[in-house]
Amino acid sequence: MGGITPLVTTALPLANSVIGTVRNAGSASSSAATQQAAAQQAAAELDYKRQQDAAQAAAAQAALEQKYREEAAAAERSAQAAATARQQQAQLEAEAQARQWAHDAELRQQEQELQRQKDETAAAAAAAARAKEMDDFRGAQEQTLAQLRAGQEEAVRAKETDAQTQLAQLTAAADAAEQRRLAALRQAVSKTRAGLGARGVTAQDGSGEAILLGLTNSSETERKDAQATDQLKRAAIQQGLDDAKRRNLLELSQLADRQRLEYMSKFF
Repeated sequence: MGGITPLVTTALPLANSVIGTVRNAGSASSSAATQQAAAQQAAAELDYKRQQDAAQAAAAQAALEQKYREEAAAAERSAQAAATARQQQAQLEAEAQARQWAHDAELRQQEQELQRQKDETAAAAAAAARAKEMDDFRGAQEQTLAQLRAGQEEAVRAKETDAQTQLAQLTAAADAAEQRRLAALRQAVSKTRAGLGARGVTAQDGSGEAILLGLTNSSETERKDAQATDQLKRAAIQQGLDDAKRRNLLELSQLADRQRLEYMSKFF
């Protein structure tokens, strides 16, 4: 619109000047001059009209171009604003997505930590339960072994008591047998000496001494036989006691081996 106003302002005085000149010339001239002036006036008016039309067309064109420029600028500003808004929205969405990812990652980390704590607690509980089961099982085995050992020791004490009784009986029997042997020897020697004396033979004679020595040797052989028998009986008693102790040790060892295998197969 600023380009149209100077054009109109310039064209209007020019047209008025031309019209005034024509009119002044017409009043002083002839009818031909009047016609010529009228024609000139018409030409001037036509030219003025063309100038106005041109000015109006130019003004309209300028206004239209200005409108286009303003619309283009508005569209550009709108596009820029839309792009800025989209960029801001995208940034907001990216920030929101990043916060959501961080939140999800934190939740996953918390869940993993919670699960790890649960797993550790469960593992500790399982280990404690296993340790208790192992201790209880081993305690039961040791109790069984202790009961067997106690029973064996009681049986050995009973056998030792019985053995002592038997040995005492053997000692008493041996002493009694020795007393009887000595008494029989003295009686036989006394009878033999009496018989020899009745026949007029003394103990110092060769035959009498030989008879008495035979009685003594026979009695000594009897004593040795009795002593050997007594030793065999004593050895048998001790052997029985030693065999019982060895059986006990073997039984304890076998039980310990079985318990060890049971323990290993159950827990490993």
